[in-house]
Amino acid sequence: MPDTPRRRMREAVVQFLYALQPSEPLPESLDPSILHLLLESLRDKSTKARAKAILHLQQGRDKHLESFEHILGPLDLIGRLDPSDDIGSHLKEWREAEERLQEHLEGIRRELNGNRESTRLRESMSGAHQSNRASIAAADAATGSTPTLPALREAQELAVQLKSRIAPLFSRLSLALGNEFTELPELRAVARAEKELAQTSSSIELYYSNLRGHLENVDKELATVIDNYSPDRLDRVDRAILRLGGYELLFDPSIPNAVAINEAIELARAFGTTDSPSFINGVLDQVAKIVQDESDEE
Repeated sequence: MPDTPRRRMREAVVQFLYALQPSEPLPESLDPSILHLLLESLRDKSTKARAKAILHLQQGRDKHLESFEHILGPLDLIGRLDPSDDIGSHLKEWREAEERLQEHLEGIRRELNGNRESTRLRESMSGAHQSNRASIAAADAATGSTPTLPALREAQELAVQLKSRIAPLFSRLSLALGNEFTELPELRAVARAEKELAQTSSSIELYYSNLRGHLENVDKELATVIDNYSPDRLDRVDRAILRLGGYELLFDPSIPNAVAINEAIELARAFGTTDSPSFINGVLDQVAKIVQDESDEE
């Protein structure tokens, strides 16, 4: 079975059902922490797409660090002579924020190339977001100050020019780290990944809700084809897959019977024992015949 949203949805529900005790009633909704865990692979995909967009959109930003040396060099002595003018401190804060940002961007690049867990990647992205905000604030403070000495006013003019060059990078990084996607080509993959994540999450919750609503009737139908059927007597994986497959056969006419059975068998191969596929096939085939007989009678 190819990797599709439907497959991920069904695998997620099976894993959730497996974790429940046999006699435990199904909760009204999926636990948010469990849903978060079930969607981790899609969240990783979204995170990596966003990280790649960030690196692409921030190309060349490191070259602007040289401009700070040009602006700050002549101010060291002046700043000490006239402490009332704070443009020098604002410029240093701006430079430090940009240096921290470069460290976080390098961390993003390193984590992507190393193909490591997304947790550290998200930490680097969060750090980049904070540094970008700090850089914007320091740039605004430096360009908005009112220096008195001519040399300081000249430094401010240079700072204004530098800000105008970096401003597009400020904006692009904010967009890449936000939740509103523009027409920037670099963010299309992020938008697709986020959309897939949201749709899969919604599908899992809806599917689970429908299954929960029909579970009692599903178990009753399974009891007619399994001798001495009781949920607590079945293997956990088999029970979860039978409930899922039984629900689709009995209450989801949008899924052809053959598809429901074949996909249940695939789940059994992926998660069950060596005997699970044949057992699942035999039980669901009998349920499908009951459904077909009832349909013929109508």
